[in-house]
Amino acid sequence: MIDFIEAGKCYKSHGIKGILDVEMNPIFKKHILSEKVVFFKINGCHVPFFIESCKTDGSTLLKLEGVDNPEQARVLSHHCLYIDENKLSKATKRSAKIQVKNQGLEGYSIHDRTSNYDVAITSIEEYPSQLMARVMHEGRSLLIPLHEDFVEEIDEVAKIVFMILPEGIFEF
Repeated sequence: MIDFIEAGKCYKSHGIKGILDVEMNPIFKKHILSEKVVFFKINGCHVPFFIESCKTDGSTLLKLEGVDNPEQARVLSHHCLYIDENKLSKATKRSAKIQVKNQGLEGYSIHDRTSNYDVAITSIEEYPSQLMARVMHEGRSLLIPLHEDFVEEIDEVAKIVFMILPEGIFEF
Protein backbone atom coordinates (compact mmCIF):
# COMPACT_ATOMS: atom_id res chain seq x y z
CA MET A 1 0.00 0.00 0.00
CA ILE A 2 1.26 3.46 -0.87
CA ASP A 3 1.25 6.19 1.78
CA PHE A 4 1.24 9.56 0.04
CA ILE A 5 2.92 12.65 1.41
CA GLU A 6 2.60 16.12 -0.08
CA ALA A 7 5.91 17.09 -1.64
CA GLY A 8 5.16 20.28 -3.53
CA LYS A 9 2.75 22.21 -5.68
CA CYS A 10 2.30 22.74 -9.39
CA TYR A 11 1.60 26.35 -10.30
CA LYS A 12 1.18 26.76 -14.05
CA SER A 13 2.15 25.49 -17.44
CA HIS A 14 5.28 26.91 -19.01
CA GLY A 15 5.72 27.21 -22.76
CA ILE A 16 4.09 25.08 -25.44
CA LYS A 17 5.51 21.62 -24.64
CA GLY A 18 3.49 20.86 -21.51
CA ILE A 19 6.22 21.83 -19.08
CA LEU A 20 5.06 22.57 -15.54
CA ASP A 21 6.32 25.25 -13.15
CA VAL A 22 6.44 23.52 -9.75
CA GLU A 23 7.67 24.20 -6.26
CA MET A 24 9.13 21.17 -4.51
CA ASN A 25 9.78 20.87 -0.82
CA PRO A 26 13.61 21.00 -0.69
CA ILE A 27 13.65 18.01 1.66
CA PHE A 28 12.06 15.83 -1.04
CA LYS A 29 13.70 17.29 -4.15
CA LYS A 30 16.63 14.85 -4.28
CA HIS A 31 14.28 11.91 -3.74
CA ILE A 32 11.88 13.09 -6.46
CA LEU A 33 14.67 13.54 -8.99
CA SER A 34 16.14 10.11 -8.25
CA GLU A 35 12.79 8.24 -8.23
CA LYS A 36 11.58 10.17 -11.30
CA VAL A 37 7.90 9.82 -10.36
CA VAL A 38 5.35 12.12 -8.74
CA PHE A 39 1.65 11.65 -8.13
CA PHE A 40 -1.19 14.12 -8.71
CA LYS A 41 -4.60 13.68 -7.11
CA ILE A 42 -7.09 13.63 -9.97
CA ASN A 43 -10.76 12.88 -9.30
CA GLY A 44 -9.86 11.54 -5.85
CA CYS A 45 -7.17 9.13 -7.09
CA HIS A 46 -3.39 9.53 -6.92
CA VAL A 47 -2.18 9.18 -10.51
CA PRO A 48 1.55 8.58 -11.19
CA PHE A 49 3.45 10.74 -13.66
CA PHE A 50 6.99 9.90 -14.68
CA ILE A 51 9.50 12.73 -14.95
CA GLU A 52 11.14 13.10 -18.37
CA SER A 53 13.29 16.06 -17.38
CA CYS A 54 13.76 18.68 -14.72
CA LYS A 55 15.31 22.13 -15.09
CA THR A 56 16.07 24.40 -12.15
CA ASP A 57 16.89 27.99 -13.03
CA GLY A 58 15.39 29.89 -10.12
CA SER A 59 12.14 27.99 -10.50
CA THR A 60 11.71 24.27 -11.08
CA LEU A 61 10.37 23.20 -14.46
CA LEU A 62 9.19 19.60 -14.87
CA LYS A 63 8.47 17.77 -18.10
CA LEU A 64 6.25 14.76 -17.41
CA GLU A 65 5.65 11.79 -19.70
CA GLY A 66 2.25 12.07 -21.38
CA VAL A 67 1.95 15.80 -20.74
CA ASP A 68 2.85 17.26 -24.12
CA ASN A 69 0.93 20.52 -24.51
CA PRO A 70 -0.34 23.46 -22.43
CA GLU A 71 -3.87 22.06 -22.26
CA GLN A 72 -2.68 18.82 -20.66
CA ALA A 73 -0.41 20.78 -18.32
CA ARG A 74 -3.26 23.07 -17.21
CA VAL A 75 -5.17 20.05 -15.88
CA LEU A 76 -2.36 19.61 -13.31
CA SER A 77 -1.93 23.32 -12.57
CA HIS A 78 -2.65 24.43 -9.02
CA HIS A 79 -2.60 20.84 -7.75
CA CYS A 80 -0.33 19.43 -5.06
CA LEU A 81 2.20 16.83 -6.04
CA TYR A 82 2.76 13.78 -3.88
CA ILE A 83 5.36 11.07 -3.40
CA ASP A 84 5.32 7.59 -1.85
CA GLU A 85 6.37 8.10 1.77
CA ASN A 86 7.38 4.43 2.06
CA LYS A 87 10.23 4.98 -0.40
CA LEU A 88 11.81 7.80 1.61
CA SER A 89 14.99 7.18 3.57
CA LYS A 90 14.78 7.34 7.37
CA ALA A 91 16.85 10.52 7.34
CA THR A 92 14.48 12.20 4.87
CA LYS A 93 11.48 11.13 6.94
CA ARG A 94 13.13 12.65 10.04
CA SER A 95 13.78 15.90 8.16
CA ALA A 96 10.19 16.04 7.00
CA LYS A 97 8.97 15.44 10.54
CA ILE A 98 11.20 18.23 11.84
CA GLN A 99 9.99 20.61 9.15
CA VAL A 100 6.33 19.85 9.78
CA LYS A 101 6.82 20.34 13.50
CA ASN A 102 9.20 23.31 13.22
CA GLN A 103 7.29 25.76 15.40
CA GLY A 104 5.90 22.90 17.45
CA LEU A 105 9.38 22.07 18.79
CA GLU A 106 9.45 25.18 20.95
CA GLY A 107 9.36 23.99 24.53
CA TYR A 108 11.05 20.72 23.64
CA SER A 109 14.50 19.84 24.97
CA ILE A 110 17.50 18.68 22.99
CA HIS A 111 19.50 15.83 24.46
CA ASP A 112 22.92 15.60 22.81
CA ARG A 113 24.21 12.04 23.06
CA THR A 114 27.75 13.17 22.22
CA SER A 115 28.21 15.60 25.13
CA ASN A 116 25.30 14.34 27.27
CA TYR A 117 24.01 17.95 27.57
CA ASP A 118 20.32 18.75 27.84
CA VAL A 119 19.19 22.18 26.62
CA ALA A 120 15.74 23.71 26.17
CA ILE A 121 14.65 24.95 22.75
CA THR A 122 13.53 28.56 23.12
CA SER A 123 12.66 29.15 19.45
CA ILE A 124 12.95 27.70 15.97
CA GLU A 125 14.48 29.90 13.28
CA GLU A 126 14.33 29.24 9.57
CA TYR A 127 17.50 29.92 7.61
CA PRO A 128 17.87 29.50 3.83
CA SER A 129 19.53 26.11 4.09
CA GLN A 130 17.91 24.63 7.22
CA LEU A 131 16.00 25.03 10.44
CA MET A 132 17.92 26.05 13.56
CA ALA A 133 16.94 25.60 17.20
CA ARG A 134 17.84 28.51 19.46
CA VAL A 135 18.88 27.19 22.87
CA MET A 136 20.38 28.61 26.05
CA HIS A 137 23.53 26.95 27.38
CA GLU A 138 25.49 28.30 30.36
CA GLY A 139 23.83 31.69 29.97
CA ARG A 140 24.58 32.01 26.25
CA SER A 141 22.30 31.71 23.26
CA LEU A 142 23.33 29.10 20.67
CA LEU A 143 21.93 27.96 17.35
CA ILE A 144 21.76 24.19 16.86
CA PRO A 145 21.17 22.91 13.31
CA LEU A 146 18.09 20.70 13.06
CA HIS A 147 19.74 18.66 10.33
CA GLU A 148 18.71 15.13 9.39
CA ASP A 149 22.26 13.89 10.00
CA PHE A 150 22.14 15.07 13.63
CA VAL A 151 18.56 14.25 14.67
CA GLU A 152 18.35 10.67 15.84
CA GLU A 153 14.82 10.59 17.22
CA ILE A 154 11.99 12.83 18.40
CA ASP A 155 10.10 11.68 21.49
CA GLU A 156 6.79 13.54 21.29
CA VAL A 157 5.57 12.26 24.65
CA ALA A 158 8.64 13.36 26.62
CA LYS A 159 9.15 16.37 24.29
CA ILE A 160 12.81 15.54 23.70
CA VAL A 161 14.80 15.73 20.47
CA PHE A 162 17.63 13.21 20.70
CA MET A 163 20.62 14.34 18.66
CA ILE A 164 24.19 13.33 17.93
CA LEU A 165 25.93 16.68 17.53
CA PRO A 166 29.53 17.38 16.54
CA GLU A 167 31.97 17.52 19.44
CA GLY A 168 32.60 21.02 20.73
CA ILE A 169 29.32 22.53 19.55
CA PHE A 170 28.60 23.72 23.11
CA GLU A 171 32.10 25.15 23.68
CA PHE A 172 32.68 28.90 23.43
